Amino acid sequence: MTSDPFIVHGIRVSYFTRKVTGYLDHKGIPWDLAPSVGLNWAAMEAGWNGGIPVVTTPDQEMIWDSTSIICHLETRHPSASVHPADPTLRFLDFLLDDFSDEWFYRHAVGTRWLMPENTASGSLDIAREAIFEIPAPFDDVRSMVAESMTGCLPRLGTTPDNIDAWVGDSLVPWLTAFGAHLDNHDYLLGGRPSLADFAFFGGNAAHFINDPWCLRLTQATSPAVLDHTNRIAAPRHRVAGQWFDADDVPDSLIAVLAEAGRHYLPWVATATVEGSATVTFQGGQQADIAATDFLVGARGVLLARYLEARSPQLDAILDRAGILAYFAGYTEQATAVPDPRALPRPSENRPYPAGA
Repeated sequence: MTSDPFIVHGIRVSYFTRKVTGYLDHKGIPWDLAPSVGLNWAAMEAGWNGGIPVVTTPDQEMIWDSTSIICHLETRHPSASVHPADPTLRFLDFLLDDFSDEWFYRHAVGTRWLMPENTASGSLDIAREAIFEIPAPFDDVRSMVAESMTGCLPRLGTTPDNIDAWVGDSLVPWLTAFGAHLDNHDYLLGGRPSLADFAFFGGNAAHFINDPWCLRLTQATSPAVLDHTNRIAAPRHRVAGQWFDADDVPDSLIAVLAEAGRHYLPWVATATVEGSATVTFQGGQQADIAATDFLVGARGVLLARYLEARSPQLDAILDRAGILAYFAGYTEQATAVPDPRALPRPSENRPYPAGA
């Protein structure tokens, strides 16, 4: 383990920054935070297009994309791996990581900038760190951040008219299913954290247990989610246990997987073929969301991982969760699984366009 720290260019209330720092803490990898909201000119010259965090390695190499960073660092720090060796569990891990990264940041950003209490605290939290990168008065930076992020919301699909549906018909059922699973299991895939645990930790630590309106919602819906977040935030207190047996995954995990089939997988399967798709919530509210190049690329990689891991065992689990068709029926979209040994510098690294 090197004594030279990794430098994480991001902010403490960033979904993907906290995903990466949660992993670094779990591995005992030293890191320092360099506050950044996306104005890292050196990284831009290296090909980065603005999605935080960027990580500078002790070798002074800049890398980015949260999932790619973790997969790469696993090749450098393989002890106590966060990747299950079993190919079925490994694919389920990547599926849940994708679900978090491509779906729940919409709820996170939407609730931060559409719930006034969250907007007040979130804009303060971000501007407090952004002033180290933006040479302007604090109040001006705070207003600029709120205006820029609010301008993103229509492209995310979250609006004042449908945010209650995003929360009531998507976020609350997820918290309920996730919490029910955590009532009996410390982590998503058993007794030790996997990649997907860090993905959901990032969203929880930065948004759903940080922003006050969301914190009350999470506490009232699923206290076990708070416990999960705290376990990952203080990994020295935990002893890693065993992964589930892929032949005997619990019903609670099936229920967690099924949540991906309620809105996310139907939407992403269509949007990445047709360019956009409509999400319809239970009360009739809708969200029209276009696919981005980033989303299309992530979907192609996940389908490639499915083909790599496909087996009767995996298909039976996906079928149990009611989501098999979203993989078995779309294999022609599969691209290739990136080599995790290569420095992760994907050309597409933004889940949504920033700014107005």
